[in-house]
Amino acid sequence: MTTSEVKLSPRDRLRCLVALIAALSVVSTLSSLMWPILSEALRIEGFDETAIGINAAAQFAGIVTVALLVTRIIPRLGFFRTIVTGLAVAALTFVLLSLLRDYWAWFVLRFLMGMGISLLFTAGDTWINTIIDDRVRGRWLGIYSTVGMAGWAVGPIMGSMMDPEGFWPFVAGITAISIATILLLPTRHIDIHLAAQADHDPSAGRLTAVFLTAPTVLLAAAMFGIVEGGVQSFAHLYTMDLLGQEHRDVGYAVIWVASVGAIFFQYPIGWLADRVDRGWLLVGCVAVLFIAVCLLPVLIVHGAQPWWTPGAFALWANLAIWGGAMGATFTVGITLLGQRFRAVELVAANAVFSLLFGIGGLAGPFMAGTAMHQLGSQGFPALLAVTVLAYTLFAAYRQWIRLKARRRT
Repeated sequence: MTTSEVKLSPRDRLRCLVALIAALSVVSTLSSLMWPILSEALRIEGFDETAIGINAAAQFAGIVTVALLVTRIIPRLGFFRTIVTGLAVAALTFVLLSLLRDYWAWFVLRFLMGMGISLLFTAGDTWINTIIDDRVRGRWLGIYSTVGMAGWAVGPIMGSMMDPEGFWPFVAGITAISIATILLLPTRHIDIHLAAQADHDPSAGRLTAVFLTAPTVLLAAAMFGIVEGGVQSFAHLYTMDLLGQEHRDVGYAVIWVASVGAIFFQYPIGWLADRVDRGWLLVGCVAVLFIAVCLLPVLIVHGAQPWWTPGAFALWANLAIWGGAMGATFTVGITLLGQRFRAVELVAANAVFSLLFGIGGLAGPFMAGTAMHQLGSQGFPALLAVTVLAYTLFAAYRQWIRLKARRRT
């Protein structure tokens, strides 16, 4: 099924896009709320950075698990029922997280939460990409990313005002899931059902073939996962280590300012993605991200100063650019997936994207926690810088090879 084969009226297409974008943005809010809150709660309980990283990695293990199965799940259930299943799993885990204050119980529950969130985001991303025309794909996905990044910004702001040992973060999470479910209701009668041809093709073989078709864009997800998992789990702890526990609000601001910055970059990046080479645009985004990461340890010492002082203003501006570049990597990445794949192959491509994001996120908190444990606080930005640089060089090399191949033909 290609985009042109999706039988939706313009009105239904718009209703579907608005409902999906709104619902997924609410889920983004609860995701960005829970990551730092759970990490801080574990630190208060006396766990070190390595243990916190391992616990956070369980959530990404759930994402990896779903990514291996989703090419069979979505064709069988359809997009709507897959998303609702993910919301139900996430709601159950939030209830149990609030009741079971135990390290290993949280490990299992975060694994299940990762599965639920992966189900709804993989299905949602694919559904949106399926019904968008390629001429305006970048702009619509820019809108999607803009609203989603707004959700990511709200979560840490809420978290900074909540007690990590209380019940309110979990009440907020359950409320967000309820709102997302209500927002999705208009789409239940305009679902898109894909042919179940994936049942006759081994999932591992399909995912491998998809990866080999577009390794550069799909590996961006792994880099994104490492950085995002590290930032959401440790950026606030890194800030508090350097500035002191009394600057907890600054630690959370490091996360939400980056997310706010991302809001303002996504539509312009989507607009660019409809007009320039999307591969080189991806390279440019990660190069900017690398520079921003390198500047963090230089500027973070100004975080306790009033925002209008030169040092503090430079810090917050740098974080806004960081967030914009991170969000742009996601926006351009899923735009490229929609450009290159269709129907069940697009489900598989989004599954690989989620799989590699999950693997990166699985490794990211553990690597960041270990780096801070072994090298001190500055191990956190050092790990992120090395990760982003490695991907930037790989992506630039692949684009250069592709450019040479085009010149020969």
